Amino acid sequence: MSSWDDRTLAEDVLANAVDDWVYAALVHQIARRSGISDPSQLRQLSVGLIAELLVQNLVEAGEYDGVEHRPWECTPSEAIVRIAEEWQGWGNDVPTPGAIVWLALTPIGRVMGEAVLAREADA
Repeated sequence: MSSWDDRTLAEDVLANAVDDWVYAALVHQIARRSGISDPSQLRQLSVGLIAELLVQNLVEAGEYDGVEHRPWECTPSEAIVRIAEEWQGWGNDVPTPGAIVWLALTPIGRVMGEAVLAREADA
């Protein structure tokens, strides 16, 4: 039987992104499921999680312009550096919703996120 608690952190991000774009603060909230409480380690885990999804081409980094997701015109590596630097600027504070980055699913990321939701629906 599969449930929400069975999701990996990456699966949780992908499943959340099926219905709406995901922002850094939500990734931080998902990372807290790891049990880590140290703010610096949570930031590192959150950035690492986003980096993993970007490198695997499951999400695309960008901005929300009030209407739609606007992908950044950069490589995944450049996006990771930008996200890490901006997040570092928040220190130990949790970014506000919408700050730093918005993540949109790529087609393969959508397939994977929908598979997580379907697995849970069948449970």
